[in-house]
Amino acid sequence: MYEDLIANLNPKPQFNLKSYKNEDFYSEGEIEDLIIKIIAENKPEDYGEAVFQNFNWSTYYHLSPVRKNIVNWYKFKPDSSVLEIGCGMGAITGVLCDECRDVTAVELSRKRATATLLRCREKENLEIIVGNLNDIVFDKKFDYITLIGVLEYQDSYTETPNPYRDFLINIKRLLKPDGKLLIAIENQYGLKYWCGTPEDHVGIPFESINQYRDVDKGVRTFSKKSLETLIKESGFAHTYFYYPLPDYKLPVIIYSQDVLPSRQDAENVENMRVNYSAGKSTVVADEKSLYADIVENGVFEFFANSFLVECSDCGDLGKVTYAKLPDERKEQYRILTRFTREHTVEKKPLSKVCEQNHMRQMLKSQSIFSKNGMNIVEYTAENGILTCDYVHKPLLEDVILKASEERNVSEIYRLMDLLYEEILHSSEQIAWKDNILYTLDIGIEENENLYGPILKLGFLDMNFRNAFYCDGELLWFDQEWVLEAVPAKFILYHALIVLYFSYPQLGRFCSFEEVTDRYGMQDSIDAFQKFQKLFEQLALDDAQIIMENAFRVNGRADYKEIAVKRIADLKYESERLWMIEK
Repeated sequence: MYEDLIANLNPKPQFNLKSYKNEDFYSEGEIEDLIIKIIAENKPEDYGEAVFQNFNWSTYYHLSPVRKNIVNWYKFKPDSSVLEIGCGMGAITGVLCDECRDVTAVELSRKRATATLLRCREKENLEIIVGNLNDIVFDKKFDYITLIGVLEYQDSYTETPNPYRDFLINIKRLLKPDGKLLIAIENQYGLKYWCGTPEDHVGIPFESINQYRDVDKGVRTFSKKSLETLIKESGFAHTYFYYPLPDYKLPVIIYSQDVLPSRQDAENVENMRVNYSAGKSTVVADEKSLYADIVENGVFEFFANSFLVECSDCGDLGKVTYAKLPDERKEQYRILTRFTREHTVEKKPLSKVCEQNHMRQMLKSQSIFSKNGMNIVEYTAENGILTCDYVHKPLLEDVILKASEERNVSEIYRLMDLLYEEILHSSEQIAWKDNILYTLDIGIEENENLYGPILKLGFLDMNFRNAFYCDGELLWFDQEWVLEAVPAKFILYHALIVLYFSYPQLGRFCSFEEVTDRYGMQDSIDAFQKFQKLFEQLALDDAQIIMENAFRVNGRADYKEIAVKRIADLKYESERLWMIEK
């Protein structure tokens, strides 16, 4: 049915139908045709707008750039070969092609395989095989094999008394001696299931917790212990567990068995997100509010919503111990952060345009800070990746939160004063009339005394999270965003916004209003809010944010209507904000 489309686009990957038996075992129906149409008519970086215009869970799920986050942080060996089992509609296939020498993708559904073919149409190092893995004979072995959302279905496709174990045994034969298998799967006892969200595969609340009593066969997930046992019974000598949050489908953080979330992590509203469908009537508890107690009681690994397991006969596992992943930024600003076992921190761009522009800006900022006598963590650049040594010091944010726990308001203000002093020393001051707020045409009254000192260069990442506290001094890192002619007080305001949004509990005894009044922002707040909005519109993918929020527990049915107007406004407003590359 897609022969003409394939012929017109002339995709470069090989499309192998030798094992296809003219039978597709699963389909979402007509929505798959729509997804293929979007893929055919757009480049991957342009899916967002098309998905937004055809807004539903299936289009969002299959085409969201966040899907890539399950593997884009992983350190694949150079010059490696990968077997992707169950590539679906190609959500991660392109990442594998970019990271490895050659990729073989296997998919049961011809329609979904066609979607992958068109989605990866520029990838010359890709072969797509349509058919059941159990029927395919391979003439080589692989460095990596990925099972992303596949293992749980093997009772339907592997006809043996122990289908899950036997499937893994069969897979293991396809690995090189030092090869690695990556398994992503939901946790049978994931916290979201205890909160009442329907089980992902059968749609029945509490079904996995009740041992799939209402499902005869076909699908099941596992606890951490049972999954680990299954993998070792299949012949793998070693495993390493990762914990994607909120789950493996749309992850924004990757924890590991060596780096588990702290209570502070669990209290950060940016970290603990949910991906439930909007308006789920079966949800009986708020998942986000439970994580702090779960972490404090040492049972996070049992309740994690998903697992990503690295399996091998060699012991060379867990090279990355933690990763923070982008989900709301525009493509040109998407950077991931990963911590390595060698005690280094790496910043990896997720697009060429990000590498060529935004990453270079970070190096420029590093140079400017050094020239101005500021303490800054130094990165080295290699193959587009920035690397620095891990710093064993608390963040300024950590010190602030400790002071808040002790209800030491004077210490909180001392630390805020320290931050503001650093902001004032980060750049030379310029004339008050050069204030960027006056050039943006946002209805701001010119006033010499209203906005305080104006900095020639304003580093918007001078916040409580991007500085280590070292014996009373600040050590800065990750200075990405630079604007010209920015009020110093706005940079402090921006830092306070980030702090109070992440940790709203700070406001219980040291309110945001009290803090902004202390720094003389009472009459500047309206202007700062407008400027903050413009900056967010420049940096963030507004459509992605709106769609992401629509699939949360308290998601609203009118998100799309709201977004249509909001995005239309953004296209005009964002034109008035100028980023600089200095």
